[in-house]
Amino acid sequence: MTPSPTMAQINAEAAAWIEQRDRDGWTAENETALASWLAQSPAHRAAFWRLEAAWKDTSRLGAFRAPQRRTHREGFTAPIFKAVAALAVIALCTAAGLQYLSMPEGKTYSTTVGGRQILTLSDGSKIDLNTDSAVRVALSETTRKVWLEKGEAYFEVTHDSSRPFVVTVGNRQITDLGTKFQIRQDANHLRVAVLEGRVQIDEKKTGAKPLVLDAGDVAVATGNAIHLARRDTKELEKDLGWQRGVLVFDNRTLGDVTAEFNRYNSRKMVITDRATAATRIAGTFRADNVDAFVNTLERVLGLHITHHGSDIAIAH
Repeated sequence: MTPSPTMAQINAEAAAWIEQRDRDGWTAENETALASWLAQSPAHRAAFWRLEAAWKDTSRLGAFRAPQRRTHREGFTAPIFKAVAALAVIALCTAAGLQYLSMPEGKTYSTTVGGRQILTLSDGSKIDLNTDSAVRVALSETTRKVWLEKGEAYFEVTHDSSRPFVVTVGNRQITDLGTKFQIRQDANHLRVAVLEGRVQIDEKKTGAKPLVLDAGDVAVATGNAIHLARRDTKELEKDLGWQRGVLVFDNRTLGDVTAEFNRYNSRKMVITDRATAATRIAGTFRADNVDAFVNTLERVLGLHITHHGSDIAIAH
């Protein structure tokens, strides 16, 4: 019997995937192979997501990445880049490993870029996972716990006051008070929108007073601050267009629109100037049809479209 890989081996494999993905020439076949590796084990996914987050968020690693792309083209070999990745693993292995081991038991569900999955839990609650998202679910006779590891999810919770339904995102907990709500976690902020019922947000790190949201409330948390706004619930439903495979925009900048499209597609759109990014867009578009969208930009708005490998440049 083949022995199970150690945490250090899994971290090394995760770092190798991150290194390979950030090089030029990443293909759809590579994306499929990565998805297969992630699906093999919750430990694979935990290692990859934590190293990926640290790779993006740590300024020291960010400083390494750009020069490495240049040195690769100038003839440096892959082992040099992997040595940098190894430094990241050494720095992160202990903390990431302990964090993973300390997580309560549960089952992990995830989607790939452009994917979607609807989970129906044993209590009747539903979790709708959007593109490139992941949750860990642990249900017991007394508690219902979910960890949103990354991405976006929509929750329809069967309320049970004797068994709280709690979603943890980083240092924040969102508790159901009889609810339909949406949570989206991006690099710089967390967004919670309530479509029906109420939720309570607790700050585990600061111990601030809990914030209760009613239907139509939208909370956006950045750092230690939370900003609250009101929106018509019908407007909030437009943000769930991805459940129908579409993206709905109402007077949004093209910069925001292309960023949203890029969440659902391996082919990325890049805007090359500020004036183009500031162009306002309204309409409903298929999330997986980039070609139809850029053709509309070209025909209707007269924008210039250029294809560079898997990237699509957009300019006036």
